[in-house]
Amino acid sequence: MFSMLCLLSLAQTHQVSGIVKDVTGEPVIGVNVSVQGTGNGSITDLDGKFVIPNVKEKDVLIVSYIGYLTQSIPVGKQTSFTITLKEDAQALDEVVVVGYGVQKKRDLSGAVSSVKSRDITAIPTTNALEALQGKVAGLDLTSSSGKAGAELSFTIRGERSLKASNKPLILVDGVDYGTTLDINPSDIESIEVLKDASSTAIYGTRGANGIIIVTTKKGKTGKSKVSLNAFASVNMISSYPSIMNGAEYAQLKREAYRDQTTNEYLPDDQVFTVAQELEYVREGVSTDYRDLMMSNGFNQNYELSISGGTDKTQHNISLGYRGENGLFKNDNYKRLNARVALDHELLKTLKIGTSITYTYKDQNTRRDPLNMCNKIVPLSKPYDENGEVVRFPAPGYNSQTNPLVDDVEGAIKDNTKGTRFFGSLYANWNITKDLLFRTTLGVDAQNSRRGYYCSANSLDGEGKDSKSLKEHTIQSGITWENILTYSKILGEHDFQIMGGTSTIYKSKEYTLASGKGQTYGGNIYHNLASNTKEVMIDSYLQEENLASFFGRVNYKFMDRYILTASLRADGSSLLASGHKWGYFPSVALAWRMNEEAFLKNIDNLSNLKLRLSWGESGQSAIDPYQTIGLLGSSTYSFNNELASGLYPKTMSNKNLTWETTSVFDLGVDFGLFNNRLSGSLDIYKSYTRNVLMNRKIPSTNGYSDVMENIGKTENFGIDITLNSVNIQKKNFTWTTDFTLSHNKEKIKELASGALRDEANSWFVGEAFQVFYDYKKIGIWQLDEAEEAAKNGQIPGDIKIQDTNDDGEITPEDRVIYSKRPKVTFGINNAFTIHDFEFSFFIYSRLGQWIDYEFNRGYKPDGLENSSNVDYWTPENPTNDFPRPNRFYGFGKTRYSSTLKYEKGSFVKIRDITLAYNLPAKALKNIGLDRVRIYATAKNFFTFSSIENYDPERGGGISFPMTKQLVFGVNLDF
Repeated sequence: MFSMLCLLSLAQTHQVSGIVKDVTGEPVIGVNVSVQGTGNGSITDLDGKFVIPNVKEKDVLIVSYIGYLTQSIPVGKQTSFTITLKEDAQALDEVVVVGYGVQKKRDLSGAVSSVKSRDITAIPTTNALEALQGKVAGLDLTSSSGKAGAELSFTIRGERSLKASNKPLILVDGVDYGTTLDINPSDIESIEVLKDASSTAIYGTRGANGIIIVTTKKGKTGKSKVSLNAFASVNMISSYPSIMNGAEYAQLKREAYRDQTTNEYLPDDQVFTVAQELEYVREGVSTDYRDLMMSNGFNQNYELSISGGTDKTQHNISLGYRGENGLFKNDNYKRLNARVALDHELLKTLKIGTSITYTYKDQNTRRDPLNMCNKIVPLSKPYDENGEVVRFPAPGYNSQTNPLVDDVEGAIKDNTKGTRFFGSLYANWNITKDLLFRTTLGVDAQNSRRGYYCSANSLDGEGKDSKSLKEHTIQSGITWENILTYSKILGEHDFQIMGGTSTIYKSKEYTLASGKGQTYGGNIYHNLASNTKEVMIDSYLQEENLASFFGRVNYKFMDRYILTASLRADGSSLLASGHKWGYFPSVALAWRMNEEAFLKNIDNLSNLKLRLSWGESGQSAIDPYQTIGLLGSSTYSFNNELASGLYPKTMSNKNLTWETTSVFDLGVDFGLFNNRLSGSLDIYKSYTRNVLMNRKIPSTNGYSDVMENIGKTENFGIDITLNSVNIQKKNFTWTTDFTLSHNKEKIKELASGALRDEANSWFVGEAFQVFYDYKKIGIWQLDEAEEAAKNGQIPGDIKIQDTNDDGEITPEDRVIYSKRPKVTFGINNAFTIHDFEFSFFIYSRLGQWIDYEFNRGYKPDGLENSSNVDYWTPENPTNDFPRPNRFYGFGKTRYSSTLKYEKGSFVKIRDITLAYNLPAKALKNIGLDRVRIYATAKNFFTFSSIENYDPERGGGISFPMTKQLVFGVNLDF
């Protein structure tokens, strides 16, 4: 009886009420107060009060509000509550990974962006960097190919070097990794992007282009947790410009043969002089080879991890599989990887750990078939009566090979297999409570084999000989770093002193064997000795070493005045004796202004920090042995026999030294309304001197060029980041994240004081990547014949702008178009409605020009199929493309190069995601902690002035970009 009364008592419900206040005692509006595990709850009113009915004594109230800690309060017999919110300093106190250490976000004095695991896995992707596009100000990241396994292109705050690498350094757990393509996104704890020199100078010669630090997940104390991230997608062509069909091509050819003076047409039998071609015209034959070769692709991705551990030992084990089938046959990619992370406390003062990753990749690729698909005349039949592929299907055009020959079984095989073992081992020794020693050993071993074979009947075989080759590359790297850190707080003085050493060794061993005329095609790229022609062997070994000493001081006074200073010395084997060592200092100041008395009482000011930094970093990202003269091998005729010998290949430069970049950065971080609105603004300017590039020299020296330190560049930009919580209700939240970047590159000085280098399109005062050409302003019309004749042209020809108004079209009338965008921005909106999530991400690049390859596909002579463009005729006085003319192909048409430049600005809706999270009650019934089911549409909507094309590609038209429809699930248990 007593037990029954107790149960009845617990089952009874009552109403609870209360008021929620902040630390100053003021009531807070809009706080979410709910009963844990139920939909029962309330939002505080204008007076900070709430009322919740039907609450049991065993229930727990959950109190949450942006900018404050979430609190759990047992109900018991209490019916009235006064709750004081506690400020959540995590947003400012969260740990951010920086060079050789970590810092609280509130103490950062440099320009660092951090993206956490939840944001990386918010969209389905196989490359974690894709999740950063448009979400890190200053990071310019693009995709230019729909090829299976394609990499991304990216820079941080523009480019600085004209010829050396502009690729940022990518570190995984502190060790150079070079890519994120091999890493499961769900294995990543955070990605930090270091942008200013005060953040990157600690890496010296490797930091000039910015740094991306990837921190992988470690095990956590507690029972093992299993997580599964799985998705599959259907890949379709997102957009691709059209070429002419049979009838359109036939009309183009008629126009090309039309009399340019009388505008009279020739009879069809004088235009289509091959009988079968004329027959195809009359029959209306039309073949689109692209449709025959392309189909939808399919991707699948699975990531499984197990994490847990005891107080002494923690583990994180993961497996991953990625499979991609592209739009074409023989275009596929597979990756399998496994990772183990272990951490163990040997002693109270000594902890060791390791992270080991093994990756296997298998990729089949092919020559881009669209080049020939777009050229071959559509008045053709690709198959004969027996269904066999016809090699030259276009009557009269025996130079136009049927692209379907590469789809014939055994025609081509281009396969790359690779393995990678990447591991790091560390030990942390707390010598005293203030003194920490850490040693890290990183090992990277890569083994790659590429085998290539094409039969004589393939596109590459050209109907002559089969070709085969095998490449074998072994790369290895060893990194050993030792760091001593002393931290101390003395009253209002907080300082940390760090010093360390680093030794890095890298090697690359390459072997190539190739030949033509494989005796038995079934050997493909095996048994290369059976090739009957041009059998060749080549190999080399490259090695490099980098030795470094570095130190950093972090000092904070009164929790508001912050100073960071660092110095690194690097010695590189790549550079000449006497120039091997470089020194790279930095200094940064930060002022947490909101902690000052004159701002502290401003209620809506949550954070205000002013930052100022300067630093230098460098690079020697050039091939080894540039400082010494290299010999090359060649063959020559001697006594009527083929002999081999050596010749001077590269000219030595004993004065080669570091390319050095200095960066100034002024920034402000702010937060308003309990950080419901937060963000940052950075203005920066960089100067790069001793730019590494090849200088052309007179051939009388015996060489064509030499690597030297010549030239200077400049880089100016603005980065803006805004994050806002627009609405926060009981069952509805809406957040917005916005980034905007402006970057302007400029060449300040070229070799020997020259103002221009037209061969490389380099001009002092202009951006690095430009087009230099005439400006098309239209097409000469019939009523402009007299004026056109002054320049030796006729109606239907391209009209060029007389830029300097001297009445003549001369080389001085050429203008400069920049390939670099003036502005990039990204906007992400995320909504949570009950158990549903909805988000969409918009990305844009504005103010760029592209070399649009499709426009170069216009064939005015009618000898190949043509891009479907609006060309001029007397009856169609367009200003787009010149008239067809059988005597002039694209390259020979006067000023034809001006046709290829297009404004490449675009805005696209990159991702649209709808997700559903199973509620707590349902999860309890099935024994899972989390189930999230989602669908994502990727790359479906692009808006630009170019029809049926995605300008993010930069102008190319091989391997089309894809749009993807993705379905996935996240499970935790």
